[in-house]
Amino acid sequence: MYYKKLDIDSFEQIQELIVPYITHFINQREKLFYNLISEKNLEEFKKDIPELFECIRRNLNSEIVFASYLFVDKNTEVPIHTDANNPTIKKRIRLNWPILNGSSAETVIYQKNHEKIQGVVHTHPWGTGTYYNVNDCHEVDKYVLNVPTLMNVKELHGVRILNYNLPRILLSMRLSNEEEVYRKYFN
Repeated sequence: MYYKKLDIDSFEQIQELIVPYITHFINQREKLFYNLISEKNLEEFKKDIPELFECIRRNLNSEIVFASYLFVDKNTEVPIHTDANNPTIKKRIRLNWPILNGSSAETVIYQKNHEKIQGVVHTHPWGTGTYYNVNDCHEVDKYVLNVPTLMNVKELHGVRILNYNLPRILLSMRLSNEEEVYRKYFN
C-alpha cells in the first residue's frame, strides 16, 4: 500500500477553519512549490487552529513535528521522485491535507522498470530527494487528494494536473509517531 485515505469525522468543520487560514498565510509569501512552515509559524498555527491538531491527536495518536505546504500552479512540474534520500530511514510517512483545489491534480505512484535503475539525487533547501526519468518507471497507482491522506513519500511519485482549476494547495505534515502509524495503516 502506498497511501491511505482517512475518514475524519470533523474534516468539514476543520476545513472551514483551515482553508482561509492557510490561504491567507500563503498570500503573504512567495509562490514556490515547496514551502517549509517555520517552527514559530507552526506554533502559531497550533494556537490559532487547535481543532486540526486535536483531530490528529485523536485520530492518529500523534503530534505534528514538521509541516510544509505545497503550491501547484500551471507552471509547476513535479517529476517522478522520492522525498527522502536517507537510506537509514526505512519509512517516511506524511499526512497530506487538502487545502485548495485538491481534485485539480492526482498523485501518481510509480515503480522502477528495473531494480538497477538509479535516480539522480537533488538537494534542496528543505532536504534531498531522488528524481527518476519517466521512461525508467511505470505507473502502479494514483489518487486525488480530496480528504486527509497518509502517504509513504519514499515511494516513487509525481503529480499529474487533471484540470487547470489551480492553484492546488496542500498541507504536508510529519507525524511524531511515524513508525507506529506505518505499522497500523501500511502493513
